[in-house]
Amino acid sequence: MSQDSAMIHNRAMIVNNLAMLVKNKCNVSVSLGGKETLLTVLIAINHQDSTIVLDYGSSEYLNKKLGNIKNPHFNTVFNGIQVSFHVDHVRKSKYKGSDCFMIDIPHQLYWYNRREYYRVDCPTLDGAYIEIVLNQPDEEAKLDKKEAYKLALGKIEQKLLADIQTHIADEKLAWQRAYAKMGPTSKAKANIARQQFEEELDAHPAHPSTKLANVIRFNLVNVSMSGCQLINIDPEFSYYLPVGAFHRERSLHLPHINIDVSFKVITVHSMVGSVLDPNPNANEFEDHIGIEFLDLHESTEGAILRYVQDIERQSGLLDSL
Repeated sequence: MSQDSAMIHNRAMIVNNLAMLVKNKCNVSVSLGGKETLLTVLIAINHQDSTIVLDYGSSEYLNKKLGNIKNPHFNTVFNGIQVSFHVDHVRKSKYKGSDCFMIDIPHQLYWYNRREYYRVDCPTLDGAYIEIVLNQPDEEAKLDKKEAYKLALGKIEQKLLADIQTHIADEKLAWQRAYAKMGPTSKAKANIARQQFEEELDAHPAHPSTKLANVIRFNLVNVSMSGCQLINIDPEFSYYLPVGAFHRERSLHLPHINIDVSFKVITVHSMVGSVLDPNPNANEFEDHIGIEFLDLHESTEGAILRYVQDIERQSGLLDSL
């Protein structure tokens, strides 16, 4: 990773990352010149006042020396991530009645977080996915493109219908469980209501949404700041994610936000044993597609970073610090 790509300038991301260091009570070192170094701790951050509170050291000699340093440089390692920043100066202050150091929130933050290779597995229940909207080929399109589009639409409709049937089955099972707990009078009323409901369902059966008729969703297996891995279990969709394919402004759905990303397909690996079912089955299809994000905006990068950090918190990767 280059120095430039590891340097964060977005204030929201700087505050977010420093807040994580504060939460984990990270030790930071600051050089005082020569071989002298002062070790302190990030105690609190106030984004409204744009200040950070640091622990006041036990050595008054080193404390005074730090106060006289111009442009002090702070360094730490957090979960294997190299972090450094500098500020104009350090001043003595009070925090909850005790002596402390106070610094301004830095304008930039070096955050070397192994973006090129460090990935976290996406929780299955999160349901993070990338959505690709298919455009109908024009009349002059090649035959293979028209055929791929036709096959994909057919598979999308099949999956949407299957989702509807699953929803109906789940609803019926929930009703049966509730019915089993009812008394005789309530059961009689429930039977009448259920009959009316099923008659209405037969008269007006559910149909797939037309808005989803040309939409493919690929679930995320893992994610990093540089890209992610998608899973494809339908050969009908393989045409749209070959190695080298570019996609612009596709919707990436994360648990709490939807963002647009552009990407390039870097690798496609056919899996013998499925992630969903490790026992190999010759009739099963599963491709893992490695993609690289392109030209991420700062806000998009920040959303992905927060998602990665959320996964780390949930999995306990940050608790060991």
